[in-house]
Amino acid sequence: MHIYKAIHTAIKAHEGQIRKLDQDIYVAHPIEVGMILAKNNLSDEVIVSGILHDTVEDTPLTLDEIELAFGPIVRLYVDYCSECDKSDSWKNRKLNYLARLRNAPLDVLFIVCADKLTNIKSIYRNLNDLGEQLWSRFNAGYEEQKWYYYEILNLLSPIADHPLYSELEKQIRLVFIH
Repeated sequence: MHIYKAIHTAIKAHEGQIRKLDQDIYVAHPIEVGMILAKNNLSDEVIVSGILHDTVEDTPLTLDEIELAFGPIVRLYVDYCSECDKSDSWKNRKLNYLARLRNAPLDVLFIVCADKLTNIKSIYRNLNDLGEQLWSRFNAGYEEQKWYYYEILNLLSPIADHPLYSELEKQIRLVFIH
């Protein structure tokens, strides 16, 4: 597949974007997602989709453009990973996202798992420095984030026997039990 091309597409699409938590360049996140998926021996289509998972949601790139460059499977996987209506409330966006993922192919669950793993690791890294102030950098506070991450774990139960799930579960417990 086109992993190299996906990396370049993500770099271009996310140019100038930064992560709200640690002010890191944004594209480091989707590349890390792709690396986690590769390390876990997932298919090239899954890796490419992981690298591109935020492009439709956060950049002008469209699903049609993704399909043209990477094919219908990557389009489908990226579509599942994208939140629908950014104008809706945080809670409604998350509820809609979770509902959509209930019908997602198994490969999409691995992408979601890798995505949430990179996010929760970033939270954990920054928690010691920022303390409880960390939660003010998000659109939802500690309790809402805790609810969301545990809902994600429930949703990912079909892959609960995979080491990637175990790593996510461990990281979530580190953040939300301390």
